Amino acid sequence: MPEIFINYRTGDCEHAAVAIEQYLSGRFGRERVFRASKSIRAGENFRTELSTASSSARVLLALIGPKWLDARDRDGNPALENKDDWTRREILNAKRSGARIIPILCGRKLPRLVAADLPRALTSLADLQSLTYDTGSAGDDLDRIAAELLDLVPDLTDRWAKAPSSGGVHNSNTGQAGNLIQAGNVSVGSITGTTFHDTRDSQIHTGTGDLHVSFGDGAHHKNSGRIRQNFGSKRDRGEDR
Repeated sequence: MPEIFINYRTGDCEHAAVAIEQYLSGRFGRERVFRASKSIRAGENFRTELSTASSSARVLLALIGPKWLDARDRDGNPALENKDDWTRREILNAKRSGARIIPILCGRKLPRLVAADLPRALTSLADLQSLTYDTGSAGDDLDRIAAELLDLVPDLTDRWAKAPSSGGVHNSNTGQAGNLIQAGNVSVGSITGTTFHDTRDSQIHTGTGDLHVSFGDGAHHKNSGRIRQNFGSKRDRGEDR
């Protein structure tokens, strides 16, 4: 069964439910995320599927929009007070099974839940740390939801995780003993300088011609002429011909 169950109320957060489900399905796999209109096949008993999935999930995302609290049932009574309301039943199924319930506030300005506004069976929702999903910051919000799920469900595989880079700098030593130094920004004691390449007046010279080392504050050496350093086996250098 899917580890992640998306709970939402029809007429309140459908668009957010679709966006969150599609993002998480793309990242973790369609089979790991349950959303009723996607996951229940034609001809299946939706009551059985909803009950089983909400009771088996490791995490239930309770999507809460501006109409969530004030929704009414067919008789005009608060929907959340109705024991047959599926939004309520799914949350209580997950609570009984010990799943982690995460309220998702669908809108940056939507206030947190207040226990006094909730039916007694759902007052614990007001004490749960919530996350936010807003269309104005959808990318960051979805990334944070995914990060929380990766921590809570270790079995999830992040399909978008970057493979370790095989690039970078590779150094080799063909047998020379002693210290080898690779320099970028060089700092030795109190002398700090930036390494320049391919110039004649620099700490490291990789071009052709003589290397000239000038002296100044903190330096007591001047060299004119050629400087060559060979590490390992001797190689043929075209510039010496």
